[in-house]
Amino acid sequence: MQWSNEQLTLFKSVPTLTMEPYNPDFKTFEEVSPIWEVVVDGRVYSRGWNGKKTKWYQAAVNQRIGEIQLADRRFEAEFEPVTDPQLLATITAAYQQKYPGDASLARMISAEPTGATIQVRPRE
Repeated sequence: MQWSNEQLTLFKSVPTLTMEPYNPDFKTFEEVSPIWEVVVDGRVYSRGWNGKKTKWYQAAVNQRIGEIQLADRRFEAEFEPVTDPQLLATITAAYQQKYPGDASLARMISAEPTGATIQVRPRE
């Protein structure tokens, strides 16, 4: 399942989404975190600020599902780690385009966060 064009437009227009991956009980959330996200080729990606030590990233990788909030809308989501070097470079370029001049950009495109990149998909 993929995001609709309307949803992708929303992702592109807002600066952050709220990441809420489930705990192992699949009822509560590990961490509720506002994070940056980018759209590349119709797919949504996010990165953990503290790399693979980021709590929400660990929960997203372990449980693979959770919820996200975008503006005033909530979505059930699936999470998948991204490891392809070429795709990671393209995602980095998307961060540079979406957040130019932001003081946090250098950190988000550094090695640790890049190594904690996930794809966010709608869950059926």
